Amino acid sequence: MNLIDLYVHEVTRLLPEKNREDIALELQSTIQDMLPDNPTEDEIKAALSKLGDPAKLAGQYRDIPRYLIGPALYDHYLTILKMTFPIVLAVVLITQVLTNIINYAGEATIIEMILALSFSIVGAAFNVGVQTLFWITLVFFVLERSGAVKESFPQSTIGAPWKPEDLKYLSSIPKKKAISKSQVLFSLIWTAVWAGVYFNAVNIIAVYERDSTSGFNYVTPIFNEETLLSFWPFVCLLIAIEIALAIFKWVLGQWTPRLAVINAFYNAVYILVFIFLASSSNLFNPSFVDYQVQLFNSTADDVMNVVNGAVWTSIVIAIIISVLDSYEGFKKARISLTKLFNK
Repeated sequence: MNLIDLYVHEVTRLLPEKNREDIALELQSTIQDMLPDNPTEDEIKAALSKLGDPAKLAGQYRDIPRYLIGPALYDHYLTILKMTFPIVLAVVLITQVLTNIINYAGEATIIEMILALSFSIVGAAFNVGVQTLFWITLVFFVLERSGAVKESFPQSTIGAPWKPEDLKYLSSIPKKKAISKSQVLFSLIWTAVWAGVYFNAVNIIAVYERDSTSGFNYVTPIFNEETLLSFWPFVCLLIAIEIALAIFKWVLGQWTPRLAVINAFYNAVYILVFIFLASSSNLFNPSFVDYQVQLFNSTADDVMNVVNGAVWTSIVIAIIISVLDSYEGFKKARISLTKLFNK
């Protein structure tokens, strides 16, 4: 087998079998066109050198890119990671400190408490950090492969060297449609905060009694831990959608019909999960109800009537906020919707 055949074989073996024969013929023809009649071995080597590494050439023939996060999104990917990790780590630090302080019974020494706190912070930070990296990478991978952000990148500028002529494809973002970086940052902070509070609700959202000697003492959690944890798949789905939505907003930088639809979908999922969780009969800790009965010298039914009234009020408020947020998204994208319907 001569050098040309070896080179063609090395390129095509890295490609899907269904494409090998056609690409082999094409590559053979390309190499022959680069060579004179009766080429010498040095001329063949020079031609093959121009074509370059067979592995890189095979990558150019592939329909699917070989990189995980492509160049069009890679800077956004790094920026989101740099923004998200400090937020997540800060929430982990705060929740772990609060949890350890609340659970401190005074039996361990200060040094033992500090060591236990340090280990819990490191362990929680590692677990949450790995999950954060995984989910953000997954979101960008899906955006890259699905082409969901093509509407924000002119086709002529993707995968090709930039040239001044590409500027004619760009247009400024109207102020009413623009999404500021501060909005995305606030969204990420909010997600990290409510997720951290939710999974530590038993230790944070509770009844405390003031003591003249030791300050505030932890009495009883308000919510039932088993009920909260039973909803974890749905809560994790909300977190994933919210992070994906924030990343999508960051990449696009403006409201579009697709983004408005995704935003409305998130709000719908959020309302459904919130209603199912809030209306659960076992949401509140029985000891919290008993505490309220003794505190107000009332009955359990009276306490639950007040609690249920507050729950349904919060559900109505959440629905109103979600509807307004969805409406605002479609309103800001209305220019693109008009163009879409006129096509």
